[in-house]
Amino acid sequence: MGNETNSLLFDVIEGCKRIEEFTASIGFEEYDSNDLIRSAVERQFIIIGEAINRLKTFDEGVYSAIPYASQIVGFRNILVHGYNVVSNQLVWEIVRDHLMELREVCESFLEE
Repeated sequence: MGNETNSLLFDVIEGCKRIEEFTASIGFEEYDSNDLIRSAVERQFIIIGEAINRLKTFDEGVYSAIPYASQIVGFRNILVHGYNVVSNQLVWEIVRDHLMELREVCESFLEE
């Protein structure tokens, strides 16, 4: 893998870690009512989505191996362009149900 691919994977991993840190000790109710935490989480998802979108250009094989890559990019686009229709419940479910898998997949590429 090239340096750009490694850098983009690192950005995804760091974004995942930050989201995990921001949400580690809270439940949905606190997430839903805390503008600061929601904004921070959404910002990291935007970075993650953009990094994965760029991976498509630099390393199609890595991009293709990331589960739900196109949906992650689409989610990023909703956060950026459709911010007024973002469901806090959906964001929370993604954090709880899919974030760890994404981080683990990206970490496995850097370990190779």
